[in-house]
Amino acid sequence: MKEEILNKIYEIKGEIVRAFGSLRKDLLGVKDVIDIITLPAWAKSRIKDENGAVEIDEDGYGNRILIIKLEDPMTSVTEKKQRKTAFVIYFSLQTSKPIVPAQLPWKLNQIYKIVNKLRSKGYHVYPAIVAYAFTPGAQEVLKKHKVEFFMTLDSLKHWMYSKIIYRLQKLIEVTKFTFKFDKIFLFLKKVIEGLGFEIPGQILEAWAYKPKYPRA
Repeated sequence: MKEEILNKIYEIKGEIVRAFGSLRKDLLGVKDVIDIITLPAWAKSRIKDENGAVEIDEDGYGNRILIIKLEDPMTSVTEKKQRKTAFVIYFSLQTSKPIVPAQLPWKLNQIYKIVNKLRSKGYHVYPAIVAYAFTPGAQEVLKKHKVEFFMTLDSLKHWMYSKIIYRLQKLIEVTKFTFKFDKIFLFLKKVIEGLGFEIPGQILEAWAYKPKYPRA
């Protein structure tokens, strides 16, 4: 039973890494990880400005924390302040019992060391914990600290999707014409599709009906 639980947690983490790893390769226009390693730094920077970027890191004790960083492509409206998003996800490997409140301070401290560092660099950060179970008391503590908690891959992916689709909706709401924002729209669309979701038809329609250029 313990081995099954542990494998499930590793599978969840592995699926998230695979989804964003595939998206990263697609954005860079490469087929293999070795191609990313050999890609010159100037080329990565140029591609990031044009297509947007996805970075995947691990941190914390035993690399239990997965960090997914997303950076919008550069446009004339983001030159001074690019929009950067990060997901900081702690994967608990505890299999003997559900997470209880007493176990959370150390985990939260690890999470918020990374969250605060990313926020100081201009990232909008979403923290979460994945475990096989949480007691009601632990859930209340996590809610108080605004850290989401998940037990399945689907719920984790839906949460990530909800944050990205919200950004896409806000982009549409504030955009009066699209030519300066098309690259950002396409980047967010790729992230959503990389998670296995589709863009709702009404969002695509709303974008399509906006003028391409400012009205004279």
